Amino acid sequence: MLYFLQSIDQFGVQQKLQIPPINPTQKSVFGGLVTLTLYSISLGYFLFQFVDWQQNNKLPKVTSLQQQINVEQKLKLQGVFAEISYFQELSHQIDPFDPQNMILQPLLVSSSSYYDQTPINATFQYRKTQEGKTQNKLLIEDIVISNSPISSQDHKYTNYQLTFTYCNPELLQDGQKCANQDLINKYFQQDNYFQILIYLEQFDPRNKQITKIPKFFVFEMMQKSYFQNMFTLKSGDLIMDDGFLFPNSNQQTYLSDLSVLTTQFDQEYAQKAYGQDIIAVLYFNLDQVKTVNMVEYPKISEILADTGSIISWILSISFIVSKYNENLSNDKAQKDIITMYYHDFNDFIIQKNWMGQIKKVNYKGKDYDLKKSIEILNKLDSIAIKKMNYLNLQNEVAKLQLILQEHLGIQQIKKYLQSQYKLESLFDKLGIPDINYQSSLNQILPQIDEQLVQNLQIQPEIINDPANNKDKTLLLELEERMEILDLQVHQNPTTSIYSSFQFPQKIND
Repeated sequence: MLYFLQSIDQFGVQQKLQIPPINPTQKSVFGGLVTLTLYSISLGYFLFQFVDWQQNNKLPKVTSLQQQINVEQKLKLQGVFAEISYFQELSHQIDPFDPQNMILQPLLVSSSSYYDQTPINATFQYRKTQEGKTQNKLLIEDIVISNSPISSQDHKYTNYQLTFTYCNPELLQDGQKCANQDLINKYFQQDNYFQILIYLEQFDPRNKQITKIPKFFVFEMMQKSYFQNMFTLKSGDLIMDDGFLFPNSNQQTYLSDLSVLTTQFDQEYAQKAYGQDIIAVLYFNLDQVKTVNMVEYPKISEILADTGSIISWILSISFIVSKYNENLSNDKAQKDIITMYYHDFNDFIIQKNWMGQIKKVNYKGKDYDLKKSIEILNKLDSIAIKKMNYLNLQNEVAKLQLILQEHLGIQQIKKYLQSQYKLESLFDKLGIPDINYQSSLNQILPQIDEQLVQNLQIQPEIINDPANNKDKTLLLELEERMEILDLQVHQNPTTSIYSSFQFPQKIND
């Protein structure tokens, strides 16, 4: 089991010899400059992509589908859903929704599948325009419209109906008055239009929010006509995934679109259908089809993948630098090998162009024939390349072995290779205190008379001579045994490590 765990270890570290002067990797200033430039560009590109992603500037993947509504689809419209007002672009100033002279009275009711009709008080808003005109608005806000598939057994729905009838004093709210007949006659003598502003909703991918977009409609009003406008609202389901690394889905429902169908009837039809004169009716219901939008934002993994592919392409330029360092390393190694045999090779000045072709050879001010010089240098380079071959290194080691065998003999080499010293014996001699010797010395010393010592003119240090001699002998032995661990190689490129080695005479001499 331990062997299996050791075999699958992916974090192994290569053992390196602690020899600081040796530099196993060829590096150059040009390579360092290119490395700094490439990594700076890569880091800058990653930061740009990351910030751009955090600001939601990356377009999400959007998939849109048309589906039938659920068993009971509800659409909650919070805030202002619609604004109805008189079309102010006309030159006439008689506003039928003026609360002090009201000509047309809006009635808003909600109807459901249970045939219930609930009146809803219309909310009026008054504001001054830049031209100083007063604009009266009817607001429809905070409504919930619903529907269910027609094929369902229990068909449920909630619709809204906005009816414009003539002003009825019994239905007036506080602060409202009906207009007199003269004003009503003047009103219908002019061209009359009313406008409706419906706020659709749309998903903003940058802010990840539902925003409202107004859609503008204009409808005509005539005294002897009845206009029926059917507004079919379409709901939209938003399924948004904006997870950082893992999916994180959020679902919302909003008003995505609407369609309008306008039909014109006469007042006789209005009297028959509603029992009174009606100018216009607005119906609001929910469509049987809804839009499903699935929005998926890029995750950090996609940003890293995109950035990694670009950075890999950028770092491919490093191949040029690697080849440059490889050629530089080969040239340096060849030069060192040639210098081992010809020490004055460093004094030659060899000029090359950017393609590596030799253009000039000079030595201490003397210019040599270019063609002949190139032949000599190429020959030297080919020999140096052969010297760097691994098989050639083995051949050189074999030659050294033969030389040592010739000078020392096989038996002497075996003797040098066999080490009979043990670390235990060294510690036994130096690490364990000699208790018997120390105790015997302490017993003898008190019995010696001091006067006798003075008469014999014996120095006190002489008494300790046996211990000193023993310590010196052990220290000398320690130095001899440790000598092999204290070999030093002088870093002189022109001096061989064997320059100070002296071969002993052959045994047979």
